[in-house]
Amino acid sequence: MSYLTPWRLIAAACLLFALTVAALVALRPLMPVDETRYVTVAWEMWLGGSKAVPHLNGALYSHKPPLLFWMIDLVWLVTGVSELAARAITPIFGVVAVALTGGLARRLWPETPERAGLAALILASTGFFLFYGSTTMFDVMQSVAVLAAVWALLGLRRAPGLRPTLALGAAIALGVYAKGPVILVHVAPLALLMPFWADGATRPPLAQWYGRLALALAVALGLVGLWLGPALVLGGPEYRADVLWRQSAGRMVSSFAHSRPWWFFLALSPMFLWPWGWARGALAQLSPARLLDSEQGRLLAIWILSAALAFSAISGKQVHYLVPELPAVALLLSGMGGVAAGALWRRLLLLIPTAVLFLLITALTLRLVPDETADGLTIGLGAFLASAVLFAALVLTAAKLEGGRLYIALIAPGTLLMLHLAVAPVLARAYDPTIIGGLIAPYETQGIALTDSTYHGQFTFAGRLTKPITLVTTPEAQAEWIASHPGGVLLTQVETSDAALSLLDTRRFHGKTYYLYQTHEAPQ
Repeated sequence: MSYLTPWRLIAAACLLFALTVAALVALRPLMPVDETRYVTVAWEMWLGGSKAVPHLNGALYSHKPPLLFWMIDLVWLVTGVSELAARAITPIFGVVAVALTGGLARRLWPETPERAGLAALILASTGFFLFYGSTTMFDVMQSVAVLAAVWALLGLRRAPGLRPTLALGAAIALGVYAKGPVILVHVAPLALLMPFWADGATRPPLAQWYGRLALALAVALGLVGLWLGPALVLGGPEYRADVLWRQSAGRMVSSFAHSRPWWFFLALSPMFLWPWGWARGALAQLSPARLLDSEQGRLLAIWILSAALAFSAISGKQVHYLVPELPAVALLLSGMGGVAAGALWRRLLLLIPTAVLFLLITALTLRLVPDETADGLTIGLGAFLASAVLFAALVLTAAKLEGGRLYIALIAPGTLLMLHLAVAPVLARAYDPTIIGGLIAPYETQGIALTDSTYHGQFTFAGRLTKPITLVTTPEAQAEWIASHPGGVLLTQVETSDAALSLLDTRRFHGKTYYLYQTHEAPQ
C-alpha cells in the first residue's frame, strides 16, 4: 500500500468504513431497545412534537439531548421519512471521525506524514468503532465532538487566540448537544492538565491558558443555552430536575442503571485494541516510557486514561462509553509504521476472536446450544455456509498476505460481516420491530394498548403510529381499557382467557413472546 499518499489512504479508510457499516446496516433491522427508542423519539418530534423537549410515547424524554433527533428529522426533510435515512446519521459522523483522526495525526506528527493515513485506517477498521459506527446511537457523534475539541486545544496551545478558543467552546457545545455534559469527562482532563503534557519550553502562560479555557466554557454554555433555556421552561419541573441533575450529576454520583464492577473496562481492553493492538509492535507504542517521552504521547495517554479511570469509578458502565477514546488509540498505534504482520502464527493470532465467533455460529447451527440458552437463535444452513465462506477467506488471507496493513485492515470488517451474515435471518425473524408494528398499525383508530410498563417505543416508528400506545399495567386498568376500546388491540406477554378478547396473532420479539388480542363486546 506504499503507493498511496497519506491523504489517499485517509480517503480509502473512509471508504472502507462507509462500505462496511453500510453492509452491517443492511444486514440487521433497527435493534431494540436503543435504536428503536431513538428513532421513535425523532419520529414523535417529526409528527409535530416539541423540537426543544424530546418525547417518547407521548411522555417527556430527558435521557438524551436532541442533536441526533434533530439530525434525523433534518435528513427526513430532504429524503422523506425512512428507516434507512435515519440510520445514515451515525455512519456519516463515523466517516467524519475517521477523516478527523487522520488529519489530527498529520497535525501531531508533521514530520512523519505516513502516520496520518495509518491512523485513519486503524480507526476505520477497529472492531468496536465499526460496530458502533453502524448503530443509531450517540457515541460516534460524541467522538467527533471530542476530536474537534482536541484540534481546538492544539490550536490554543500553539497560538492562544480567539479563534481556537471559540472553536473549543463550539466543540464542547457540540458534545453537549450530542450526549450531554459527559463531553467534559473526555475533554476537561486534557484541557486542565496541559502543564503535564505540553513541553515546558513552549508551554503557554498558565494564567493565559486557563483564562482562555474559562472563555471557551462560557462560549459553550452560551451555545447550549440556545436550546437548554427554552427546553427547561417548556419541559417543566420534572424535565428540569432530570436534565440538570439526574441525567448528568446523578449518574456520576450514583448510577441508576448498568451497574458493573470497577474492572469492567480493564477486562474489555484487549477487545478495544483488537485487531491492531494485537499486532507485532503494538505494545511498544503503548509502553509508559514511549508515552512519557513526547508531548504527543502524554496528550494521548491522558486522553485515554483519564476517561477510562473516570468511567471505571462510576457504577454504571456500558461498552460504548469509551468509543470517543478509540481515535486516541488509533493515533498511538499509528506509530507502528509498516505494521509487519510477522510469521503465520502471528497473523492467525489476530483471528482468535473471529474463530471464537465462528465456533459459536457452528454450535448454534448444529443445535449444540441448549434451547433455553439459545432462545431461538438457531442458524440455518444457508446463513452458516455464507459465514463459513467468509471465515475461510479470512484464514486464507492470513496465509497468503504477508504484508501487515491490508491483512489487519480486513480482519474486523470481515469478522463483523461473517457474524451478521450468520444471524441476519434470525434478526429479521425475531428482532425486526416492523413485524409487530405492521400488525398493530391498522388498529390505531380503535386503540392500541400494551401491558409492558417498560415500553421503550419499539413499535411506534416501526408501525408509523401517530398516537402514543396506552400502557395498562394493572388488571383494573386492562379491564377498563378493554371495555372502552372495542375493536382495539392489546399486546401482552402473558396468555389470557378473557372472554372479551380474541387472539389475533402470536409473535416472538427480542427474546419475548407477544400475544396480540383484539377486544370485542363481552357476552351478555
